Amino acid sequence: MNTITKQNERRLVTLLRSKGPITRMQISELLSVQPSTVTRLVNDLFMRDILEEVADPERSGRRGFPSKLVGLRADSFYSAGVFVDPGTLFTCIVDSHGKLLSEESRLIVDRNFESVFGHAGRMIDRQILDLGLNRNAFIGCGISYPGQHTNKPGKVLRTTYLAEWPDIDARTDLEPFFDMPVHQLNDAKSACLAELLFGICKPIHNFCYIWLSYGIGGAAVIRQNLYLGERMVTAEFGGLFPKSQPRPSGQDLLDTLAQAGHSFTRLEDIPDALLSGPVVQAWVDRAIGQLRWLSLVIMRTFAPEAIVIGGRLGDPILDRICQELGQMETLGEDYAIGMPAFLRAETDHKPQLGAAALPVYFGTSIAEPA
Repeated sequence: MNTITKQNERRLVTLLRSKGPITRMQISELLSVQPSTVTRLVNDLFMRDILEEVADPERSGRRGFPSKLVGLRADSFYSAGVFVDPGTLFTCIVDSHGKLLSEESRLIVDRNFESVFGHAGRMIDRQILDLGLNRNAFIGCGISYPGQHTNKPGKVLRTTYLAEWPDIDARTDLEPFFDMPVHQLNDAKSACLAELLFGICKPIHNFCYIWLSYGIGGAAVIRQNLYLGERMVTAEFGGLFPKSQPRPSGQDLLDTLAQAGHSFTRLEDIPDALLSGPVVQAWVDRAIGQLRWLSLVIMRTFAPEAIVIGGRLGDPILDRICQELGQMETLGEDYAIGMPAFLRAETDHKPQLGAAALPVYFGTSIAEPA
């Protein structure tokens, strides 16, 4: 496939992904390069079918030669994504714009490592075949599942339901299932990249993501680059809430419901009547207070433009959390600077998109491979 390796190529692709189609003059100004450099760069990427010319909608119907914009081709490359949930395996294929071309899911009966990824590899193979795509057109496959990154590259301190998996090195242990380059990050950081590349955060330079699933995760983006820090453990917000205490996690919500006589193993199994009932609403009240404190910590340390709220808790809960945090006048005592924008994630209902975002990001952005 066409690889995007040169720094200016990656800067241009990142810019077009964020801004959409723009003029050559805008490219020159935003990248701070000479027009002649833009001409060479754009023409080279045209020849390699990575970029295309797009009609300027603002000049539609006007006289004279129509202005042409430069945009990223949707079919310049493809990416596959695999997300492992407690009870479900999700897979998908997206184009370079993040458009979902196909998806497939199945219940996980056997959580054995070989079984899970054997199924995932076959699911991706079927989708490639059904779409009539060439495997060489794929920039890679992304793998995402819950857990905290550790000192060993590629190893994630997994949640209880994946505790029997072996230590994993993405390139040696996962690539054989997919026959393409593989990138792996945990669910929170992958979800953050989906928002950066395909979702509500495309135009935002600095933001933090709070991921509320069965556990609590997070991620930080600085100047439109995912900041991973030492050993990829930046913004592991769950560690600020001890598991021995009540905390704003999905597992804590399930435990709270079980104590009230309503037992569920999966968050999506909680019926709407319970989500709007007194037990869940009291839990959300407490969670909002805890997340207000977390938001204050984020603003005191990262000071981002926005804090994004997403996860697997369910739309009624996440919508209310985001709305109430956004309506607060202040995050805490002696907090005198402006409030961040609280944004509801757009892509978290399809967690496999986060996985598919990994090859796109590490294959086209100015970032270290994961």
